[in-house]
Amino acid sequence: MISHARCMVCGIHNPDSLGIRFYQGEEGATEGLFIADERHQGYSDILHGGMTSTLLDAVMTHALLQRGIRGLTAELTVRFIAPIDIGSKVALSARIVDQRRGIYRLNAVASVGGIIVAKASAKFIKPKANDSAVAP
Repeated sequence: MISHARCMVCGIHNPDSLGIRFYQGEEGATEGLFIADERHQGYSDILHGGMTSTLLDAVMTHALLQRGIRGLTAELTVRFIAPIDIGSKVALSARIVDQRRGIYRLNAVASVGGIIVAKASAKFIKPKANDSAVAP
């Protein structure tokens, strides 16, 4: 079984991790906070879209992990609404929408100053018993 502790986003045993801590928020949402750093820019002074996608994927993964569910991203759709300036405090939030036959559907948003700047939907699957499953 592969541990989640070396995750590039939240890994407590990864010195290069972004160090994001996810927590149970209001009304059952999983939340986290990220400060956009110049190391993560694409175009000058704007957070790279791949980083935004990674953050949304991570908060959804944690929405599952906080409920004791190990899941692998099977499909991820991201809608970029506005650029995220370097230095911005990016609030992340995710919820499980539904579950059917081992497939979990989730939604997530990234907000700056209370304004949604990106949102995502995803499908996660439970690893098969013989797969290298993820562990918290």
